[in-house]
Amino acid sequence: MSLHQKEALYTLICSVVFFVLLLLLPIVSRGVSAEVILLLFALFILSLWFIRQRLGIRFSKLIQEERTIRFLAAMIAVHAFGAVVAVYAIVLYLLHRSVGQVPLPQVLLLATHSWLSLYAFWSLFILIIHKWGLPKAISTSS
Repeated sequence: MSLHQKEALYTLICSVVFFVLLLLLPIVSRGVSAEVILLLFALFILSLWFIRQRLGIRFSKLIQEERTIRFLAAMIAVHAFGAVVAVYAIVLYLLHRSVGQVPLPQVLLLATHSWLSLYAFWSLFILIIHKWGLPKAISTSS
């Protein structure tokens, strides 16, 4: 497994762990404050930075095929991210339409879950494209 794939695997694991933490936290502590959500969000970003630093991943050191895979996975992930934001926002609207306001922790959870989903989808699609190979239309080999 290349460093590029290891980074994707660790990023996917990190995303899932933080997503599960955000799901379990309200059950364990009977609610989540805005500060806890922001702290977990910051810890997630720091975890991703730590993973990249430990593995020594540098975009400039990637071969062309790995760069292409990252870009293709990013395009797919951004579309999935947009779907998560849209569906989450619609659900929040439906849950809070009688009040006319969405509580701040819910808005922060929307932002955090969306960001987690972006990295989860991105890393998942990097691994999938590595397993299945690049589509012939965008393959970098002759």
